[in-house]
Amino acid sequence: MQAPKRRGGRGKSSSMSRIPARLNVLLGIVILMLGALGWRLGTLQIAQGKQFKAEVNSSDSSIEQVNVQRGIIYDSTGKALVTNSGSQAITYTKPKNVTEGDMYKVANEVSKYVRVDTKQLSDANVNKYYIQDEQRAADLAKQAGITSAPGTDKYVSELTDYAKKNQVQLTSEQKNAAMIFQKMENAYALSTVYLKDKGVTQGEIADIGERQSKMPGVAVGLYYQREGSKNSDESLASLVGGVSKSGLPEERVNSLLQEGYSRDDTVGISGLEKQYEDTLKGTKRRIEINVNQQGNTTQKVLYGGKAGSNLHLTVNAKFQKDVQEILKSQMPGGLTQGAYAVVMNPKTGGVYAMGGVNRLNDGKLQDDALSTINRAEVVGSVVKPAMITNGLLHGTITPENNTIVDQPIRVAGTSVKASYFNPTGAQSIPLTASDALEVSSNSYVMQLMLQMAGQPYHADMTLNGLNTNIFQTMREGFNRFGLGVKTGIDLPGETAGLRGDTDRSHIGNALDETFGQYDTYTTMQLAQYVSTIANGGYRMEPHVVQSIEERSDRSKVRQTETTIAPKSLGSVGWTPAQRQVIWDGMDKVVNGSSRFVTGKKLQDLKPGVYAKTGTAETFTNGQPTITSSLIAFAPNADVAMAIVVPGVSQSAELVNIPIAKEIYKAYWKDVESPKNVPGQNTN
Repeated sequence: MQAPKRRGGRGKSSSMSRIPARLNVLLGIVILMLGALGWRLGTLQIAQGKQFKAEVNSSDSSIEQVNVQRGIIYDSTGKALVTNSGSQAITYTKPKNVTEGDMYKVANEVSKYVRVDTKQLSDANVNKYYIQDEQRAADLAKQAGITSAPGTDKYVSELTDYAKKNQVQLTSEQKNAAMIFQKMENAYALSTVYLKDKGVTQGEIADIGERQSKMPGVAVGLYYQREGSKNSDESLASLVGGVSKSGLPEERVNSLLQEGYSRDDTVGISGLEKQYEDTLKGTKRRIEINVNQQGNTTQKVLYGGKAGSNLHLTVNAKFQKDVQEILKSQMPGGLTQGAYAVVMNPKTGGVYAMGGVNRLNDGKLQDDALSTINRAEVVGSVVKPAMITNGLLHGTITPENNTIVDQPIRVAGTSVKASYFNPTGAQSIPLTASDALEVSSNSYVMQLMLQMAGQPYHADMTLNGLNTNIFQTMREGFNRFGLGVKTGIDLPGETAGLRGDTDRSHIGNALDETFGQYDTYTTMQLAQYVSTIANGGYRMEPHVVQSIEERSDRSKVRQTETTIAPKSLGSVGWTPAQRQVIWDGMDKVVNGSSRFVTGKKLQDLKPGVYAKTGTAETFTNGQPTITSSLIAFAPNADVAMAIVVPGVSQSAELVNIPIAKEIYKAYWKDVESPKNVPGQNTN
């Protein structure tokens, strides 16, 4: 009887037999591919190797990047503030795969015909240059007892250390060559550096031009130097800014090299030159240079380059200069630390002038327009329109119901705080919100804050129940106008100011915050703030660049590239009735009938202005002083102003008034005719 077959036995045997067959197929494919690759490699190396080698040796190709003119900066009237002066220069474009020995030979050749300044020659490069000469290196190695094989890293390292310790000396001719060698070394492959960019003589140009075949990478080019025009003066220097004088600034060299700059490039380091670096620098010209085996050179322009774009500013140079002179002439002596003013268009944010004068420790005055954005002060009562607006927006007061009785504020644990016109509380004076602005009532805004926090004032109350969140509530209201936050101006280095502590131990300072005696603000913030009041409640971003104009080196045709459009950063969110409360109060500051009105001496200005003055108590060099401040705008006109003068003695606290009057007069003379303001009597 036949034995039964095992189930599945045949299928298992068949599967096992197919596996080696698949491997054989794959192995065969791999062998064929390797064979094809080997055949192709042999063809390239044997049959075509000589051809490729000849092509490699036949020429050396490199890309040279040539600098273009930097953009020009103009004021609002079209006057050039910063221009360029071009001069001939000796340049070096570092070829690919060049050795130190090659550069040493070229540097020595160039030095026969070109004299350079050697003040920046480093000791390290003196040593490196010295040992490039084989005979000097051998003599030095023998003197030092160095036994390492010449040319090895160890040999070079030991030679360098010995040269450093023994302070090798160079002749004046060798120093000249070493400086050229140092400049060449500072370049990276295919980048261009200046071997000499000032005082290049016609003889040097001729000598280099005739011998370029012996100096690979060396050429005659152009160097553009930045210079101020006759329309610019010191008052604009910090605003316009500056450029690097001798290549890239050391603290930024690595990051700038990664961005494609060469070590010898000019780059903006401050002010508008830095802020608008990408716009002003332009795009370099790119030239492909080919050198054949015979040393003959051919050039091909890959890109013609594009000159930097021009900046047209909102700043009027004449007005800027006048503002600066007014600040200098009106600033009190003594401990006064400086004087700062910003005048801007409240509808667009365009800055007409930003003047700044610092008094140095030796008493000398320093022009510094950027102090208006990087120096913050306590500014006093000019913040009261914002504080009262905060009360209106929170519903604590309304346009119809906003009367509070002025009285000294006596709170347990704090000193008595009162309005300057009612220090003892001999009389109870009911004030509306606009009245409070007219007479600058400290009591009004302190009581307003307490009501906002749900703790209405009563004599000898404590602040134990006052929530520290009231600081945030007030600051959010101030921020709506631009106080305590960066304005966004198109200049580097802006500060937001300092904020005081808000923990429980500082709760008493909430009273000081209401009338500008705690946090600090910049003059530019005040200008943005008063502009927000003037334009109906829109916080406009300040800017000093009005438009950017593209240039072309070839056609010299100018074409407007970008116009800076007005930019709103937010809205106060008030109703017309709420805004009118503030306008009425600032009108009364100048034109009110109270004997305590603070801005009465501005009444004779035509066109008329609305304003708010401020004084903040400070200490300067241990002496009690004040910060005198002012904000003002001309209704129906395109001008608003902010002034801050810190460190003033109490006898000169109203210095803000004469400064404001003179600046407004200069504005109507330099920038705009008062006849353009509707509804104003200018007679």
